[in-house]
Amino acid sequence: IVLVDFANRMREEGASVREAAQQAGEVRLIPIVMTTLTTILGLLPLTLNGGSLWAPMGWTIIGGLLTSTTFVLLLVPILYQLFTRE
Repeated sequence: IVLVDFANRMREEGASVREAAQQAGEVRLIPIVMTTLTTILGLLPLTLNGGSLWAPMGWTIIGGLLTSTTFVLLLVPILYQLFTRE
């Protein structure tokens, strides 16, 4: 949502679809990665010392965060370019 919203704002300012997608990825990269890393760091105590119930849940959440962040940073700009009209 954050990437698409930023790209749409860039399009309103006159950027092409490709430029908007690229700029959105560049500008929002650091905030997205930092948010993911702080959440993962917050989950590490739960994951490493959570016992048999909480540790698997922590690993699952961390895996989901890493997967979704990768998809957001790679697939969203590509799909935005494919499905947005000039």
